[in-house]
Amino acid sequence: MKTIKLYLCIIGAVCGLAACNDDFMQQIPETSLTVEGFFKSPGDLQSYVNGLYNDANLYQRGWWNDFESDNVTFYSEDNDMYRWLLSDQRSVDNAGGWNDWGSLRSVNVMLTNLDNVVGNEADINNYIGIARYFRAWFYINKVQAYSDVPWIDRPLSTTDEALYQVQTPRAEVVQHILEDLDYAVTWIKPDMNDKTRIHKYCALALLSRFALYEATFRKYHSELGLSSTVSELLQKSITASEQLMNSGQFEITGVGTTDLSGETVPNVVGSEGFRGLFTVLDLSPNKEIINWRRSDVDRTAGAVLNPSDRLMANSRNFYSLSRSLQESFLTKDGKPYSTVAGYATKTFTEIFPDRDPRFAETFAYPGVYEVREGVSYYHLAKPFRGGYDQVKFFPRNANREMKWNHDVLGQMNGLPVYRYGEVLLNYAEAKAELGQFTADVINKTINVLRDRVSMPHFDAAREVDAALQSLYPNVTDPALLALRRERRVELAGEGFRLMDINRWNVGKVMEMDISKQGMYVPSLPYVYDVTNDGVPDYGIAASESAKTDAAVTWVYPGEIFYLENGTSGYIHNVDDQNRHFDEPKDYYRPIPRQQIVLNPQLKQPHGW
Repeated sequence: MKTIKLYLCIIGAVCGLAACNDDFMQQIPETSLTVEGFFKSPGDLQSYVNGLYNDANLYQRGWWNDFESDNVTFYSEDNDMYRWLLSDQRSVDNAGGWNDWGSLRSVNVMLTNLDNVVGNEADINNYIGIARYFRAWFYINKVQAYSDVPWIDRPLSTTDEALYQVQTPRAEVVQHILEDLDYAVTWIKPDMNDKTRIHKYCALALLSRFALYEATFRKYHSELGLSSTVSELLQKSITASEQLMNSGQFEITGVGTTDLSGETVPNVVGSEGFRGLFTVLDLSPNKEIINWRRSDVDRTAGAVLNPSDRLMANSRNFYSLSRSLQESFLTKDGKPYSTVAGYATKTFTEIFPDRDPRFAETFAYPGVYEVREGVSYYHLAKPFRGGYDQVKFFPRNANREMKWNHDVLGQMNGLPVYRYGEVLLNYAEAKAELGQFTADVINKTINVLRDRVSMPHFDAAREVDAALQSLYPNVTDPALLALRRERRVELAGEGFRLMDINRWNVGKVMEMDISKQGMYVPSLPYVYDVTNDGVPDYGIAASESAKTDAAVTWVYPGEIFYLENGTSGYIHNVDDQNRHFDEPKDYYRPIPRQQIVLNPQLKQPHGW
């Protein structure tokens, strides 16, 4: 009975996969014994592979937010990682995850039943490459969560001894991942069409990303004992990035800045070119986009592909951005924000002028609006959340009316999966880690990103300050420090920050006060104009009896938020004051206890 339960656990997800696809996918049997004659032509492989795109464990990710990282000061939904950080209730008994092996089985069913496929060899190898790409994606997520995991490259039967195998060492699993990606790079066709399907350059982008991740994780995590392999992995990231860079298929687009100034907040500057990566329906024409999700027609994932309501809706946003992220954006002169006189006590409207234009494309600036049922409304930042709302991914053009039905076209954005800007950052960092961060590398990467938003060219000596150094105490090289700032700023809100924190071994940034702080409030009662329309919007008072203007919306410190000095200071959320990051334990997820009961050979990751 125990064997049958575990087998069902492993194959269960394939049923959900089949339910989302055409008759072919619904007919796929559960054992290789009856599927042998099913794959006969490249068309059969294509139909099967098409079904894999709908499996969240193989392709989809929450790439629009960083709510588990120090980019966010508050997050209001239940989530394993966030709950553990707040309450320290880490336990193998309340852990989720692990139980998604049916997704892997879906891939292995095809890869182990190819003997009867007849047709054009290039077509056959193309679909094999895509399947191996999906398997690599599955295992990348597993390694990042658990480190050592069982490597399974065939569908298992109910009596298969592999159901009870020990974990495969991380280094061996990673080698298999790299072999899958190398095959994918070699054989997947380069035809991109509308860039919503996997093509050769997707495999290169994933190889660029993962090889950098694994190299730096091994370098900065001594508990693995794998530091001798760092250089080889960095070079793999560099080679993959160079192939993308030399392909001539991609470029950084939309150079120039946009004046977002209002009457009372001058010198607020954004960038429509940067914004265009995150706020349009169709990303296929954009030369920076390597791969994207067409969320306007993909209803199967519902809100998962629908970030806007989490970011900006006046009643529905789930998180607030942090002071730590806010102060990571340089001034328009390319200097750290700490060089601005009085920077630590700037109020909401005072932080936006004269900043890197990407700042006003990430943080909801005064005067940003939303359109509902044909009427424009100023967006109201919410002090009880922290005050710093995310505007990235929020469509601001008037023809993209916001509605709160997930199936309404107006709310959807095309969502980047891979973009060329990330590849340039991967390349620059890998080069810097190898001591090869030359002027030529800078000009081909960071300066290209800077040129898009009319920022001064990269100068590590100018850009590194004590605040930046405090985030990364295990690094002293100014170039690496400044590169980490650039990566955080360019990719904010795109789902990379926690991954970067983990691989750099700097989880303690989650505990820092600056990571838990929202906007600054100079005194109580305090009334402010977050919309920049000349009319006060919000007031913060110690109590209802202390409010001074009946025309504004008042909030009061108490059960939801507090000011760190009682009547002044930075906003903190009450639930977020006890963050704790346990090293090295919290760089890994625990295997749920019930899985250990089913297979006593499994061992918990480092620290568990």
